[in-house]
Amino acid sequence: MRKSESHYVCNNCGYESDKWFAKCPMCNELESAVEYNTADVTINTGNLKVPDIVFLDQELPPAKKIPTNFQEIDSVLNGGLVEGAVYLLSGDPGIGKSTLMAQIANSIQATEGFAFYVSGEESTEQVVQRFNRLEIKNKNIGLIFENNVDVILKAMEKSNITPSVIFIDSVQTLKIDSIDSSPGSILQVRESTRKMVEYAKKKNIPIVLVGHVNKEGAIAGPKVLEHMVDCVLQMELEGGSGLRLLKVTKNRYGPTDEVVLFEITQKGLKPIDNINSFFLSDYSNESGNTLTIVKVGQKLLPIEIQALVSNPVYGSPRRVTSGIPLDRLLMIIAVLSKKLKLPLESKDIFVSSSGGLRINDSSMDVAIALSLISSIFDAPLSFSTIAFGEIGLDGRIRGISL
Repeated sequence: MRKSESHYVCNNCGYESDKWFAKCPMCNELESAVEYNTADVTINTGNLKVPDIVFLDQELPPAKKIPTNFQEIDSVLNGGLVEGAVYLLSGDPGIGKSTLMAQIANSIQATEGFAFYVSGEESTEQVVQRFNRLEIKNKNIGLIFENNVDVILKAMEKSNITPSVIFIDSVQTLKIDSIDSSPGSILQVRESTRKMVEYAKKKNIPIVLVGHVNKEGAIAGPKVLEHMVDCVLQMELEGGSGLRLLKVTKNRYGPTDEVVLFEITQKGLKPIDNINSFFLSDYSNESGNTLTIVKVGQKLLPIEIQALVSNPVYGSPRRVTSGIPLDRLLMIIAVLSKKLKLPLESKDIFVSSSGGLRINDSSMDVAIALSLISSIFDAPLSFSTIAFGEIGLDGRIRGISL
């Protein structure tokens, strides 16, 4: 029997040490050390397969991609799912990750073979109800309700079906019996993902994993999880509850500057075709309103900035934002107060972007400034005015590239 030894792993970045640490020496995270036992990990010492050496002058075939037939997803993934690649779809609970996976599974099976949909956290009734709500009755989608990795792999092998893609919901519920810890622990998540990555590469089948995020917005589990997969997709809630933003934060097979906007409906996530009308359908050139252009990924979005400047009601002036970084607003207020002698420091100030879309782009500085000036003087801008540009601490406006 192998001797049992205690090790410690950082819950944030995956750093390992034989000794306990109060602060991770790799990422400086406090109290992130989690203990695990080396006896929990089974080491396979079977026959090793020696790989062939690949030389740079060899002509290798390009990575084969499987189109999802979901136009917006194919655009974000630069053509579709790569055979043998592992994808991680992350987002807050209830944001629509499982719904999006069900829709992709349905659309990809319109032309491509078979798909397995593995659920480790929902009951049969819950998953079937979701598919019924989305009006998905595809006989080429096989449902597996299990969270044991070895059992899942055996079930797929026993079926004698070679799927074109595998969906797993979620990676935090997976477990391996040989590891003495609960699902969701650092070791379980890491080793379960490792097994899935090995299976994807061995069988040349793309696997899509759903991952939850913690209260800080980071993917739950070890940081190494993001390094193990080939592509990380992040779904975010934008503004009102009906808007979703899907962006690529890592992609070994394409660019990471693509985004797609969805509107959530009773029948699933619907891509927003006409972005201009979606954000500007109710625009009016009232005082405090200014149009601007911001770049989100490769898309140029017309956004309405709204500002309201009023006398304080509760004594101390308040600064409230929706979709706009508060620090950026405070900087613009300070510049306008000093350079233009505007009495903004003693006022309540409320600023928001259309739809509450979260924007962290200095190109909207001028639009925010004009909205504040328009509101304080109650002077509407021209209906045809569009403002963009960065404001420096010296009060100068700097050009931007769109």
